[in-house]
Amino acid sequence: AYLVGGGVVLGAAAGGGYYAVTPQPVLSADDCEDVDALIIGGGIMGTTVALMLKLLQPKWKVKLVEQHDRVAQEASNEWHNAGTGHAALCEPNYTPLNKATGEVEIIKAVEVNQKFMTSLAFWSWLVEKGILPDGTFIQPAPHILFVHGESGVSWLKKRVEKLTKLPAFAATEYSEDYDQIKSWVRLLCSGRERDGAEPIACSRHPDGTEVNYGLLTRNLVQSLIELGGDVQLLSTVTALQQQPDKRWLVAVSKNDLTPTNQTVRARFVFAGAGGGSLRILQMAGIPEIAGYGGMPVSGKFLVCQKPEIIEQNRNKVYGRAAIGAPPMSVPHLDWRTIYGKDCIFFGPFAGFSPAVFKMSGSPLDWFSTFNPGNVFPMIAMGLQNMDLVKYLVTEVFASKDSQLKALREFVPDAKPEDWTMVWAGQRIQIVKPDPKVYGKLEFGTEVLSSADGTIVGLLGASPGASVSPQIAIEVLTKFDTGGANAFNWHIALSQWIPSYGRDINAEPGLYDSVMNKAREVLLHGKTSGFRSNMANANHLFDRMDADKDGVLKISEISTYLKSHTSMADEQITKLVEAMDEDRSGDISRSEFDQGFTRLVANLVRRGSINTSQDELQDLPPPQKQ
Repeated sequence: AYLVGGGVVLGAAAGGGYYAVTPQPVLSADDCEDVDALIIGGGIMGTTVALMLKLLQPKWKVKLVEQHDRVAQEASNEWHNAGTGHAALCEPNYTPLNKATGEVEIIKAVEVNQKFMTSLAFWSWLVEKGILPDGTFIQPAPHILFVHGESGVSWLKKRVEKLTKLPAFAATEYSEDYDQIKSWVRLLCSGRERDGAEPIACSRHPDGTEVNYGLLTRNLVQSLIELGGDVQLLSTVTALQQQPDKRWLVAVSKNDLTPTNQTVRARFVFAGAGGGSLRILQMAGIPEIAGYGGMPVSGKFLVCQKPEIIEQNRNKVYGRAAIGAPPMSVPHLDWRTIYGKDCIFFGPFAGFSPAVFKMSGSPLDWFSTFNPGNVFPMIAMGLQNMDLVKYLVTEVFASKDSQLKALREFVPDAKPEDWTMVWAGQRIQIVKPDPKVYGKLEFGTEVLSSADGTIVGLLGASPGASVSPQIAIEVLTKFDTGGANAFNWHIALSQWIPSYGRDINAEPGLYDSVMNKAREVLLHGKTSGFRSNMANANHLFDRMDADKDGVLKISEISTYLKSHTSMADEQITKLVEAMDEDRSGDISRSEFDQGFTRLVANLVRRGSINTSQDELQDLPPPQKQ
C-alpha cells in the first residue's frame, strides 16, 4: 500500500513537473470563433449531448471537437466494450445482498432500468422521425444471469422474487432445471454434467439488448452534421479560460501539417472526453473539481469467432464477481454483432496502463491530473482499496491457464484455440474527495458542473453508454440557459420521451408502452436492424432476378455468382439445393430471405466464399420461420 502511495506521489511530481514547463497557449479573443456550445469529445456521450442540444436549439451554433481522425475511437468503439444495453436485467452488482438483513437490495437496479428505458424511448423517437436511419445499432438479445452453488442460487431466487413484482422485470423467468437452462443458452451446458457437484440456476429476461455503441455514435454525429452542427476532428483542447462575461475561451490545437492553435469562444462547454474530462475541468480551474482524481483501469476480452460455438449463445450472460473482486470484474459471456459478423466476448479481465486514452497520448496524460489538492485523496483511496490493488496485480500477471479456467466456469469444455484475447477501452474511475476518509473510489458516472452553469463535465465510466440520453438530459439541465429555455426543453423532452419525469413502474401501462414502441421501431419492425438487413437481401434478390419473374432460376444465380465470386458450378448447385426447401428447382423470395444470407454468412465466416463442396454439405438446411 505504501509503495502504491509513493508511486502516486512520484507520478504526480513527474507529470506535474512535465506540464509545468510545457508552454501554455496564450488565449485571446481576437480572431476567435464564436459558438453557443462547445462539445469536447466524439464518443457516445459527446455526440448524444451535441445532437440533443441541436434538436432543442436549432438556431444555436453547436461545435464538437474530437482528437482522433474519426468519432467513437475510444471507449465507445464496438471493440472496446461488451455492447450490453445495461437495463439491470442480468447485472448482479446492481442487486447486492444486504448481509445485515439477508435481503436483496434492488434500488440501484430500478434506477438503472428507468434510465435505460429513457434511452430506448429517445432512440425510438430518433429513428421514427428519420433523424437516425434505422435501428441497425441495436438487436434483441435476452439477458441471462447465471449462478452456481447454494449461496448463488439462494441469492438469485431472492433477486427474481423481489424484482418480478415490478412491471419492468415482470417478464423475468427463473429455472434451476438443466434442460431449461440448456434451451436458453446451450453454451452454458456445453461439457457441463447434468448432475454436477453443485447446483446451477439462471434468470432470463426476453427484452434484453445488444447495442453497437460505435455504430450508434457514428450515426449520431452524421445526424448532427445534417442538422447544421459543426464537427472538427484531429483537434485537442489544450487550455480554457473564463472571461468576465462568463463565456469561455478555449484553445484548440489542430493536428495539421503545421500544428496550429485556434481559439473558440463558447457560452457553454461540455467535457465529454471520457478519461480526458478530468483534465479539462482542472484546466478550466472551477473549484468544484478540487480534490477529484482518477484511477485508470483497462480491460481485456476473450473473443470467439467460430460459427458452431456462436450458434450456441445469442444472449448476454452475466455471472457474479469472485469474492473480493470489484464490481467492474463481473464476468459475462456476450453475443455480439460487429461489422455484420457475429462473435462472442468473454471477460473482462482487468489490465492496468497509466494512461488516459487507449488510442493516443502517454502516461503523462494521467500524471498531469495530479495536483496538491488530490494527491492525499488518491493515496487514501489506494490504502482503502488494497483488495482492488491486489486484484489488478493478480489480473495483470494472470496466466493464460487462469484465464481459460475463468472461461470454463461458463463454458466447461472451452478450448484455448477457439478464443483470442483483445484489449478493451481505457476507463478512468472516479476518485472523489471525502471529509471522513479523505478520498474514495467510486464506480459509475458523475455529472459535475460549475456554479454558474457554463461548463459541465462527465466523470467515470459504466453504465455511461447505455444511459447516455439520461445523462445528456442531466448535462443540459446543469446549463444555466434561462427559465424560458429550461421550460421549452422540458416540454420538448416530454414529447420525445414518454417516460421523461415519470416512473415506469408506478404508472400502469407506461413500461409496456415504451417497450412496445422500442420493439416496433428498433427491434422487430420495418426500421429495425433485422428489417434493414432483409431490405438488403431483397435488393440482392432483385439484382439476381434478370427476367423479373419473382423467382430465381439456377441459371440466374449461377450467372451472378460467377461474375462476383470464384465459386465453381458444383458449389453453386449445392448452394441452390440447400435453399430450395420445396424442391421446385427455383428459389422464391421467401426461400432466399430465409436461407441465402445465412448460408453465405456461414461461408464467409469459414474464411472465404471460395469454399469446398464438403463445407457446403456441412451447412445446416434453412429453417422455417
